[in-house]
Amino acid sequence: MKRFLLLLIALNTGLCSAYAAASDTVITMSAGAQRNADLVISAVQTGTLNNMLEAMGTVTAEAGRVVRIHPAGSGKVLDVLVVPGQHVKKGEVLLTYQDHSLHLLHLEIIKAQAALTTAQAAYQNAAAAYNRGKKLEGATVTVGETTRRFATLKAAKDDVTARQADVEALNHQLEEDYNSVTETNKPKEPEISQIISPAAAEVQSVAVGAADDISPATMLVTLADMSSVWIVSDILPHDAARVSENGIQTTELPSETGTTFLPSKITSAGDIADPATGLVRVISRIPNPDGHLRPGMFLNTYLPLRKTTTGVIVPENAVQDINGASVVFIPAGADHFSPRAVQVGASGNGQKVIVSGLSDGEKIVTHGAFALKAVMLMSDTGDGE
Repeated sequence: MKRFLLLLIALNTGLCSAYAAASDTVITMSAGAQRNADLVISAVQTGTLNNMLEAMGTVTAEAGRVVRIHPAGSGKVLDVLVVPGQHVKKGEVLLTYQDHSLHLLHLEIIKAQAALTTAQAAYQNAAAAYNRGKKLEGATVTVGETTRRFATLKAAKDDVTARQADVEALNHQLEEDYNSVTETNKPKEPEISQIISPAAAEVQSVAVGAADDISPATMLVTLADMSSVWIVSDILPHDAARVSENGIQTTELPSETGTTFLPSKITSAGDIADPATGLVRVISRIPNPDGHLRPGMFLNTYLPLRKTTTGVIVPENAVQDINGASVVFIPAGADHFSPRAVQVGASGNGQKVIVSGLSDGEKIVTHGAFALKAVMLMSDTGDGE
């Protein structure tokens, strides 16, 4: 191990890169330990990777997926059933309110239905009178009387048609204005309206409380569909000019089990700086099916630049930092591995480009390298200082 540390010092000072490849430092790890560490050995290949710009990204709800719900009518809030941050299903009730507008509409419907009933009764009476006159025409009823009764029947029929149109128009208004993807009538309580979620979403804000008076101008609840979100980065104009629009950026999502690298496609890279901050906004869209990304989160992100680097592409975790040097592990026989110092040219999307120290087609440890690093450091402790 001490020989390898001397090697790293020489490599870092540019004196001994040739000696690095010939290092006789060997780490031994049994087959069982390799299985436990989930060690994977793979051949690496040459490729090209965008250079990356490290930035701070903010998780933001997509503008087109934010819904601000207003009531259709006017009235008083009865119950608020959700709180900010709560996840709701499509059709879930968010709040209920006593709908004064709906009450007035129901009164109009009742009046219209009563008028229709009266018109229908008048029509039936007119039809009966006309039919009797037609039978007695020329005997006890004159032709003129029959004609008058027919005119009365026609007027009664027209009145029924008009009253039916009134009822249908009011019912249509009830369905269109007071029943929608965001609002419906409470079953068996026709004067109580329910505000419902139009889709599976997260409650962003609730602007009213119980007993508040509301109208169609009142904003009640703001929802955001979080199935996908934006990663927003504000960067300096000269950096924004180097960003590869439509490129793939990588965002780090830390957790108790480790860091996950999330790829997202850049959808917008601004040309004009914000006058207030002097920064240019870069936006990428990222799927969020599990809801782990929440609005307001600040995450490390890496923006792809137009400049690229060509070399040997390896997984990011295959490269370990040992005393400030980048190191990969090469198989050196059964259950044996040798560390090799390499030079990293660019990183991004969970990968690194090795510009020196590796050749196309060579086999390295692509998963589980950290376990070999740990064994190496433990052996150093055993050597003594």
